Amino acid sequence: MNVADSERIRSLLLRDGYQETADMGEAGLIILNTCAVRKHAEDRALARLNSLKHYKRKNPDLIIGLFGCVPSFYGEKLLEEFPHLSILCGPKGIGEINSLLQKAEKGERVASLNGKNNLFDDRCILTGKKKAVFLPIMQGCDNFCSYCVVPYTRGRERSKPSLQIMEEAENLVSQGVREIMLLGQNVNSYGKGLTEKIDFAGLLKLVGKIKDLEKIKFMTSHPKDISQNLLEVIASSEKIEKRLHLPVQSGSDSILERMNRGYTVKDYKKIIKNARELMPKISISTDIIVGFPGEREDDFRQTLKLLTEIRFDSIFAFKYSNRPKTAAGRFPGQIPQEEKERRLKEILELQREINRAKRKAVQKIL
Repeated sequence: MNVADSERIRSLLLRDGYQETADMGEAGLIILNTCAVRKHAEDRALARLNSLKHYKRKNPDLIIGLFGCVPSFYGEKLLEEFPHLSILCGPKGIGEINSLLQKAEKGERVASLNGKNNLFDDRCILTGKKKAVFLPIMQGCDNFCSYCVVPYTRGRERSKPSLQIMEEAENLVSQGVREIMLLGQNVNSYGKGLTEKIDFAGLLKLVGKIKDLEKIKFMTSHPKDISQNLLEVIASSEKIEKRLHLPVQSGSDSILERMNRGYTVKDYKKIIKNARELMPKISISTDIIVGFPGEREDDFRQTLKLLTEIRFDSIFAFKYSNRPKTAAGRFPGQIPQEEKERRLKEILELQREINRAKRKAVQKIL
């Protein structure tokens, strides 16, 4: 989603007459687009912002912008902390970039943190010749997982009308695009709040009818919103990639409940079973958080057991990162950093063993 946001910023700037440069020393505008899901990403972004003081001293007219979730998180106090910063802009304010820049060019220091919910006012614009592009279909999240900042930084769920999605997709295909990835924090809940009656399965059917579009991908899916109908639509279309990224986060029901995920391990395994029965060759990946507050050794072992049972094709595993505003940040039972690192190392080693075994099995068949 951040890459898609960066592409949107870039396309709006190019539309308004800006030109790109690979040399920051000759730039008149530098924008950092940030993520606040984990503290590590946030720390890197702010360190990079701090390093730009050097360019501002050399060129006092340089405009420096901080975009994305970090501004949404910390607000206008960042203008005080970083005097060389000209613009603060949250994800919902990207459509206002032109007016923000006009004010910054006059020497004003400006912020658009909540935006005007104009996410869908401008269309997905293709910059350069590309065969594969991202196409956001919704923004925000209503799930309020206890560890996640997305509802606080990107707001509540808002779906883009299907007519606009189709117009954008058809325009992209007419320009030579052959692969589209539909993006959302939770694509499975697409359609909520729209006046039209449509869900994500229905949208996939529509996009699949576009002539000359060869491949459709999507992410990210939430297990509690996966329906049998959606799996059947994926299975029935030659265009839809047979790949499912389905974050499980933990193999322990007690931890899943504390995370406010809305499903059990049994629920999750049933989805995987149904998907593999419909599509035996489907690739399944997941996200896992280790060291969540209150995660006992037994909870962790249950996650290892789930990996052994499901045998994911790939995983993205992370140490729990305490984020402001989230419920989990106030939970008792915070896990020491060194224990989180041990658990992460063990998870990754197990997955490497699974991957090695899968490769050997394929080699035997060949």
